[in-house]
Amino acid sequence: MQTAEYLQGISEPIPIWLECFEPGNPAPIKDFLGSRIVFYPGSGHDGQPVALFGSSHAAHCFVYADYGVSQTEVESDLNNPNTSFRGYQTLARIKIHESELTPHGWAHHLSREDIRNPTFAKGFVKPFGFMEILERLVDLDERHGPERLALLFLGADGIASYDALFCQGITNPPFGLVIQEHGFSCNYDTFGRDSLLELIATRTGTFPELLLVSANGQAWDGYDAVPNTIPTRGGMHSMERSLFKRRLN
Repeated sequence: MQTAEYLQGISEPIPIWLECFEPGNPAPIKDFLGSRIVFYPGSGHDGQPVALFGSSHAAHCFVYADYGVSQTEVESDLNNPNTSFRGYQTLARIKIHESELTPHGWAHHLSREDIRNPTFAKGFVKPFGFMEILERLVDLDERHGPERLALLFLGADGIASYDALFCQGITNPPFGLVIQEHGFSCNYDTFGRDSLLELIATRTGTFPELLLVSANGQAWDGYDAVPNTIPTRGGMHSMERSLFKRRLN
């Protein structure tokens, strides 16, 4: 079974708030964070998870967090028809302030002693945040993907962003998490097994239902490969990625 075929079997309808969104409206942060979200730390310029989860209608909302890619670079990709999401156009682009994402502040679940490589934990670009609402081109139908997608782009540390967005006891865990190890990309830790990201999830009991794990990464403890699914290949490193599901205790 192809990974996309499995995801089609657990598809969801488009969220009502996204279907009814009108350009000019404020960013629907609360509704967005209450939706099924696929979270991608250290995302770079990699659109494959959106293509995979979006085209199968398994998720409509995505968070991309990377402190090594500037807002100018992200917007340039989105504005360029050769690098934007195929079959979609921008309906709205809305600036997001940190205070909107954490209106009550946030309790950190890592200490300084937990950080293994503090030299790289400060980021390399000016922090930013914006939400991109995409609308499918009129000559395409549901077979291509949902009518609309919503993406939150953060120029921020992926580990800290996971903590702030999902581990404060206010929102649900993300539906999916992409684990792609980028080698010498200056991330101060990995994202897979025994990572600080897994440590935060364990301390807070905040676990995604699914992991999409690259061939150079390791799934977290408590996750099993989805049986009989064929790994998908793609992303900036064109590696095979396998789907894992959280084990029921």
